[in-house]
Amino acid sequence: MPRRGWGRTTSLFQWREPAFWLYAAIVVVTALYTVGQQQLFQKLSPSGWALSWGLLLVYGLPLFLAIYLLDLYEREPMSLVLGAIVWGAVAATVLSGIANEGWGLVVARVGGPVFAAEWTAALTAPFVEETLKLSGVVLIYLIARDEMDDMMDGFVYGAMVGLGFALVEDVFYFIAIFGGTPGGVLAGFYVRVVSSGLYGHVLYTGLSGMGVAYFVSRRGEVPFGRRLAVAIGLFVAAVAGHFLWNSPLLDFFPGSVDDVGDWLRIPLAAFVKGAPLLLVVVVLVRLARRRERMWLEVALRSEVDSPALSEEELRVLLDPSARRRSRREMRARAGDAAERLLKRLQKEQVNLAMVRTRVVSDDAPELVHQRALCTSLRDALLAMPSAALAGTRREG
Repeated sequence: MPRRGWGRTTSLFQWREPAFWLYAAIVVVTALYTVGQQQLFQKLSPSGWALSWGLLLVYGLPLFLAIYLLDLYEREPMSLVLGAIVWGAVAATVLSGIANEGWGLVVARVGGPVFAAEWTAALTAPFVEETLKLSGVVLIYLIARDEMDDMMDGFVYGAMVGLGFALVEDVFYFIAIFGGTPGGVLAGFYVRVVSSGLYGHVLYTGLSGMGVAYFVSRRGEVPFGRRLAVAIGLFVAAVAGHFLWNSPLLDFFPGSVDDVGDWLRIPLAAFVKGAPLLLVVVVLVRLARRRERMWLEVALRSEVDSPALSEEELRVLLDPSARRRSRREMRARAGDAAERLLKRLQKEQVNLAMVRTRVVSDDAPELVHQRALCTSLRDALLAMPSAALAGTRREG
């Protein structure tokens, strides 16, 4: 099946899309509460609040890059990625706080105070928070339908929503639960990030985001019932993982932290609760990346041995580590300018695959133009002294 949206770039700011205005209205309204809450935390503990955000940026920026770079061939538009983070950090956190509080009262009234103390977090947050976070992924899709063309895209947008949610929620915990002092913030960072940072909202919403992407990207390829079942199944898996984390089931966390052994027990307890879902997500992400690789190879196979692409170049394009290695070798043999040119050539050869998936005719003007661009870049590279030694040869 052709991937009609592959390679297109769409901004978050789609003024004619009702979904954009719904997204913007909800974010603006909830941002007023978020700003007020952060100002309150800053007043309560200026040093603790600053330390909280400093530590979370040290954690969040590398994680942001890791998620963003997971899609090996087609980076998502930055405005949409940031829009996903904002939804998680602002809209989902505020709306979840309101809904969790209301449902918490219901659980306490029905089950009583003892039951509520143990089970409220498990019976409210997983359902409320996963639904509201996933709503952001759905809105991103409705704003820019062409950008969600495979499961990897859904994971990226979902994980970014989860990352935004986790950062703001962690600040709340550091200040309101761990006391807001520098020592309390450091303790909270150890418990919620160092010990548990691999198992939380990034995984939950990334998983359910893959379900949305599967449902919308496999139309015409997979029957409606199966697409819906997969989407619901992945959402249920995300809720189940969140439920297990919040519930007293398999709870090996220490009741109090009195010595070094208790501190060491925390990451082990987190592993027991979080590792199964992490394994599931890792497998699904690997499968999604393999599918992306398959699309690239199928799209470019007919271009091999043309002036735009050689068999060796296709082999390198399909292997991210080989691409990086080829650029390092090019820099060592022909200099920085040659390395930059090779990087541009590889990017445009990937774009050639994307153009091929969008056109019907082999001589479509867009495809002819992209072939010519790749050919000119190859010619320019081969004209540089020693560049051909880096494995980029003109064939055909």
